Amino acid sequence: MNITPLGERVLLKQIKTKEEKTKSGLIIPKSSTEKKEGEVISVGVLENGKEIPLKKGDIVIYGGYSHEEIEINGEKHLIVDFKDIVAKIEK
Repeated sequence: MNITPLGERVLLKQIKTKEEKTKSGLIIPKSSTEKKEGEVISVGVLENGKEIPLKKGDIVIYGGYSHEEIEINGEKHLIVDFKDIVAKIEK
């Protein structure tokens, strides 16, 4: 299934975080360490007709709370406004 976001939006596959343990063995819940990172799956088009400067496979950090959650093939995905993407992670 191909999904292309409309307008200035980006489709992300959410990257899951692992539970962490302290040296003393306490488990830190995922909710308190969750990083808002995602892998770009598809991108829309900027209002002025230019391409969004991201490509499939890029890893980004996003903010905000106005994203849409959808499930594709049993995996959690997000549709995020381009303005809510705050950084691109370079490897």
